[in-house]
Amino acid sequence: MSLKIDAAVYSHIGGRSNNEDNFYFNGVFMSREQMNSGGELSASSADKSQIYAVCDGMGGAEYGEEASLRTVTELKKYQKDCQQPDSSVYLDKLIDDTSRKVDEISLSKGMPSGSSGSTIAMMIINDYYYRTVHVGDSRIYRLRGGKLERLTRDDSEVQRMLDNGQITAEQAWRHPKSNIISKHLGMPLGVGKTLKPTISSRNDLVAGDRYILCSDGLSDVVRDSQIAKTGSGGTPREAAERLVFTALQEANGYGVSSDNITVIVMDVCDVGNRQQAARHKTVMRAIQIASGVLMALSASGIAFLVTQLFMR
Repeated sequence: MSLKIDAAVYSHIGGRSNNEDNFYFNGVFMSREQMNSGGELSASSADKSQIYAVCDGMGGAEYGEEASLRTVTELKKYQKDCQQPDSSVYLDKLIDDTSRKVDEISLSKGMPSGSSGSTIAMMIINDYYYRTVHVGDSRIYRLRGGKLERLTRDDSEVQRMLDNGQITAEQAWRHPKSNIISKHLGMPLGVGKTLKPTISSRNDLVAGDRYILCSDGLSDVVRDSQIAKTGSGGTPREAAERLVFTALQEANGYGVSSDNITVIVMDVCDVGNRQQAARHKTVMRAIQIASGVLMALSASGIAFLVTQLFMR
């Protein structure tokens, strides 16, 4: 067995004049010129390592677009250059470095720090497991056996009030403070402080599972129960289209202009062999140790020869 992921993404401008959303689709994202037109893409990948993300820019004018674009551009560099992209150490550094680069957009335009920003909801897949990385209120869900589970927790004022028991789950729905987020890429940080993302542990992939990554253009107007129903069945492309169209309809039903909407749907068709991967890891580790020993012996031998020469 080997890993196989079928995925689709759909980004729609909604009822806004500009699209501040962007996505990272295992190496593909929208250019600045493409963003307002939106994008739709589907693909199947057997790559051992894969990365998918939704980024929701903010800041008004062109700042939001630039923030989300800067974020996915950094993801592209990260996927290309990082030898262990699922490492929490490297992921922490990626998010903090990217946050500072997003904030440079504000500063370069003479705006206060934090004027532009972006959320990120990212899945990193490696052979037979995955982990999530998250900042802001973009979300990741898992559909398993018809049951929807939210894998991320919003960095938002509404989530804080819900956690503290100040409001109920029903009151949280369509709450007037739902647009206030407590953490985002590009936020101002004190001297010596870093932006820490929420990074999950490594979790096993299960064939048959479906994952949904989305901006709040979906989750703010479509309840989780409806996301489960609408996002089930069909191909990832069909599911992504249904979810976006449902969000447009629901926003219209609430009498509001739809926000930008971006949805990625991923189906786990097959996963890598855990035992084979473990054996490979053991062999590679043994090779690394053996190489280290040989280098040490070689260095010792050279040092011995040099010592003998000077002693003569």
